[in-house]
Amino acid sequence: MLAVVDVRIPKEAERGLMALGYKILKLPPHPLLASPVASHPDMLLFFAQNAVFCTEIYQKTAARELEHLSRFCHLPIVTVAEEVEESYPRDILLNAAQVGKHLLCRPSHTSLSLTKGSGLDVIPTRQGYAKCSTLPVGSHALITEDASITAAAKKRGLDVLQIMGGIVRLEGYDTGFLGGATSFSPYGSFKQILFCGNLDMHPNAAQIKAFCKERGYDCISLARLPLTDVGTIFLIDERI
Repeated sequence: MLAVVDVRIPKEAERGLMALGYKILKLPPHPLLASPVASHPDMLLFFAQNAVFCTEIYQKTAARELEHLSRFCHLPIVTVAEEVEESYPRDILLNAAQVGKHLLCRPSHTSLSLTKGSGLDVIPTRQGYAKCSTLPVGSHALITEDASITAAAKKRGLDVLQIMGGIVRLEGYDTGFLGGATSFSPYGSFKQILFCGNLDMHPNAAQIKAFCKERGYDCISLARLPLTDVGTIFLIDERI
């Protein structure tokens, strides 16, 4: 089992992942992204069913790490035609949230490889940091702090738990997002949702746990720290 993480993931959370049996793949920063999010996996990669997408500059920057990821996933690393820039919304090129057959994103600034080439049903949202703001819970449900994501997802018939915002930490910004502070398994098979920090410190912890449990998922806190946005912890089973 592999956990793809920000190179700056808190040490206690890293130890928590290792205690659960995960090997750790730390991603280096993208040279064009703002420093606080430059190593966030959900800003750097998109895990499609038949490929892992990144930008051309990042393919060169993280060649060793991406080669290891490709071997582990048995999937090619494919570069998108566009490139990220430092400022929002030009930094959200790959920051899209897959929930089952749906893709939540801000289409005007999301790579065409995702919106046109993935075969997913695109759900437009005003929130550009769609993956940061979305915790998928199975293929038909999600948790978010964002009202625009809630409205768009409910319109497509998805189950949504909207929670209080402003709780998750992200150094360099006023707040982070729950999706960025949790794990996501793009290829299924994991029935645990891991939290970078202590879920019990969130005011909506009981609702979050109940929502996940109803859908067959256990919530596991990786550290005693406040919840911290690390750009999603991507959990990958070795694909054969």
